[in-house]
Amino acid sequence: MNVTRPLLAVGLISGLSLAPAFAGPALTHLTAALDGDTYQASCLLEGGLTSEVEEEIAAGLPTTIEYRLNVYRHRSAFLDQLLLNRRVECTVRYDTLTQQYTLTRRLDDDLQETRVTADPAAMREFMTSLHGVPVIKMVTLNPNEEYYLKAKSNLGLIWRFYVIPWPMDTDWERVPIPPLGEKSAATGP
Repeated sequence: MNVTRPLLAVGLISGLSLAPAFAGPALTHLTAALDGDTYQASCLLEGGLTSEVEEEIAAGLPTTIEYRLNVYRHRSAFLDQLLLNRRVECTVRYDTLTQQYTLTRRLDDDLQETRVTADPAAMREFMTSLHGVPVIKMVTLNPNEEYYLKAKSNLGLIWRFYVIPWPMDTDWERVPIPPLGEKSAATGP
């Protein structure tokens, strides 16, 4: 009976520390669609802007959400081949004096977009959704091969028990890259 209490305490603490991971953010509605001669990715991040993150933004701390987009070629006898690795960074900085958000989007460290808004809904939309991010040119893909897009989002670190840094990110989502003339199916709800 004396051994049961410490085991119960360890199990309870472990369960409580993992609980936020089960209800964490998720990447949904991932698509890869052909626009002209380039495949473009779109997705939504659900549950990414928690109340703690929004408090940090309101305090004027710069906050970045990173999206990773990888294109793979399927190989049946070997590991799938990574063809392309893209990184999209969405950053927000709130100016408490002017009460405006400065929004910046970078694609592989190249500045793509900067805008200023006072609308919190526009800030949330900018931070949690990607639309039409160019991923890979159609001419680089062999029509007789299978390809797919994997995506993941990284929201930085959270602190467990105010001591342990813990990465807060989504699971990898995967969607096939459709051959010419077909539509991609979206993931998630």
